[in-house]
Amino acid sequence: MNALTPAVSTGPLPASRKIHKPGVLYPQIRVPMREISVHPTAGEPPVTVYDPSGPYTDPSVQTSIEKGLARLRHEWVTARCDVEAY
Repeated sequence: MNALTPAVSTGPLPASRKIHKPGVLYPQIRVPMREISVHPTAGEPPVTVYDPSGPYTDPSVQTSIEKGLARLRHEWVTARCDVEAY
């Protein structure tokens, strides 16, 4: 790692797991959420929050800072017919 290459944190976060919920209007869109475990003595279920960390904290995704992110929304965006490719 040198001064020109930033470090990117990857991998799961402690005491939590990444989950995805289907979108309401577009079920094929997966909304990223994080299920956070609480202390066992609390007797409470995990807390679910929105997770904007992207694929970098998803253990099921291989990421590469050099290759960039997968174009997951490409078909959905172009199907709207309101964008122009360049």
